[in-house]
Amino acid sequence: MDVREFNETIHVAHNKHFENSEYGLVDPKESPNGNIIYHLYSDGEITSQKGGWAYLQRSQFADWSNPTIRGYDKVPFNFPKKANSDYTYAVLTYDECVYYRKNMIDLIEKYK
Repeated sequence: MDVREFNETIHVAHNKHFENSEYGLVDPKESPNGNIIYHLYSDGEITSQKGGWAYLQRSQFADWSNPTIRGYDKVPFNFPKKANSDYTYAVLTYDECVYYRKNMIDLIEKYK
């Protein structure tokens, strides 16, 4: 898989969570504590935060076992949501984040 195909795969995985609900994994009717949302960033970092009505209004926590990937800036990763001028992210399940992060590492190795 090349990086273009990988980016498309991330977009599909992200969008799949929104097929049956405009909120996707972020259901504002659910309790924030019972609805943890995960982001996979284009630098490989995985973060979590409360979902429900508190989504994007509270602290975001880094998953220290899955930090920024060295060399991410050598590969044009482009995820569905814009975080700021340098990063994009996808809203995924934790397992999806870990899986796609591993794919990112494999792609970075190919670009070396």
